[in-house]
Amino acid sequence: MSHSFKKSLQKEILHRSSIAAFVTSLLLLILLFGFSYFLQKQQLSKDTRQIVKQVQEMKEANNELLTTMNHKMIPGFLDGKHTEREVFSLFYETKAKLKLSSDLIILSDTGELLFSTNRNHQESILSPYYLKLLIQNPSQDKVTEKIALSSDKQHYALFIKPLLKNQRVIAYTIVFVNENDFISSFPIINSKYIITDSFGNIFSNNTNQFTLSTLEKFDEKLLHSRTHWYANEPLIVQKEKVGAIFSIYTFQSFFPIPSLLGLASILTLCIFFLYFWQARRIAHKIATHNAVPIESLVYQLQEIPKQAEKRLSLQTGDEFEFMAEKINNMLYELDQLHQKMLTIEKEKWIFERKMLEAQFNPHFLYNTLETIKITSLMDAALTQDLIQNLTRILRYSITDLEKETTICQDLKIIEDYLIIHKIRFEHFSYNIVCPETVDNQPIPKLFLLPLVENAIKYGMQYRIDLHIDIQITLESDSLTFLVKDNAGGLTKQERLSILDSLESPHTQHGIVNSYKRLSNFFSDVQLDLGVNRQGETWVKFITKGLTHV
Repeated sequence: MSHSFKKSLQKEILHRSSIAAFVTSLLLLILLFGFSYFLQKQQLSKDTRQIVKQVQEMKEANNELLTTMNHKMIPGFLDGKHTEREVFSLFYETKAKLKLSSDLIILSDTGELLFSTNRNHQESILSPYYLKLLIQNPSQDKVTEKIALSSDKQHYALFIKPLLKNQRVIAYTIVFVNENDFISSFPIINSKYIITDSFGNIFSNNTNQFTLSTLEKFDEKLLHSRTHWYANEPLIVQKEKVGAIFSIYTFQSFFPIPSLLGLASILTLCIFFLYFWQARRIAHKIATHNAVPIESLVYQLQEIPKQAEKRLSLQTGDEFEFMAEKINNMLYELDQLHQKMLTIEKEKWIFERKMLEAQFNPHFLYNTLETIKITSLMDAALTQDLIQNLTRILRYSITDLEKETTICQDLKIIEDYLIIHKIRFEHFSYNIVCPETVDNQPIPKLFLLPLVENAIKYGMQYRIDLHIDIQITLESDSLTFLVKDNAGGLTKQERLSILDSLESPHTQHGIVNSYKRLSNFFSDVQLDLGVNRQGETWVKFITKGLTHV
């Protein structure tokens, strides 16, 4: 039986290991291809975003240039109120401000040239016939965009806007951008790109691939999918549309498939054979061990629930004996843990109280320190008051967490907290009403602070003249704590959600935490909240009896 078990175990391990080695090698091959594709796709997306941003900035800047010239200068120039020199001056001033290298042409409603900032560009791309074509059917209320190719093979982007007077076109303003000027401010990219329109006219590119050489036009059919084969070379392709006419094609050559496949295959085979060889050695070593320790260990584990003394006894002098000893230790620790859990359960309410008292809003510290920073430059006395208030709050909140306090002491600290917020928010106000008869009544430390924090945090979202009332009243043997603000932002759904979470052990809501702390302090506490007819949000705690637990 021992020999049979050994062979069976060895054979099974080798079989499983062979499958695992094959799957691992295949996964590594797929991961290698996938990782290579991912890296190139990320680079392609990054380059595409840069090009899109560049084109968008060019469009927005030239549209702003057209709008400025049409509103401030060109109507007066056409009426004879402004000279060409003034047009030049405003144009170059605006162009410098927008960091552009564009040129400007003004045409009459019949297509006659009235003004140009660059005669060389005019003679090379704007023939009389082409001028008339440009102003056919332009948009009356927005900029028309076109891409043009000059006679000297220069590529241009044109932005055309008609100038209206009495609902009639009196002139056309054209701003044109040369490809070379566009490229001069272009970021360094690793991908190939083509910027074109729906007719295949190319504005800018850094490759002649997919270009009809005679017409210098782009053949969109050649890039119709995200992956494409070109000259036996796989390409990763991405297309983005910018505005009405600009289409941006970016692409990269994928790693050479034969080389990548050969490298991946060699690496995969090496890993497979190494994995198989190592698995065979391990299988042989494992299978040489006798099955008796395993069977003995299994039997004793099955008998543990029936025994009063939960221990294993295995004397083999090897790993199985070590394992049995560790299991014995674990069983002992589990028994000890069970006893500790009983003790922890008894002390649970103490830990919960400490956790609730330790919560403090860090945003208050950040905002207060920022206020101190600002006031220190303007009002030293005010800054000193702020620091003193903050010091009292922090000292009070972090010392003697388990020690009870009185209403009088607590309200002084809460008023320090409100004073800081009154300094931060000019229109904020508050009022505290508390009879002297309850000044020395013991209460949980700062349990009202979360209510005040919530009132300020959410109240400021609705009005800047937030007002908070804190009222403490004594009726017979019942104490009432009321916090009210004039924001009125509490919805019925929020009210029900807060009331439903009163018994939840995991809630982090400030109102619920205050309720739990007060409930741990007094024997009976009621909580209610809502919005009154005056639009004021209120939260109320009522204690039955003045004796605390």
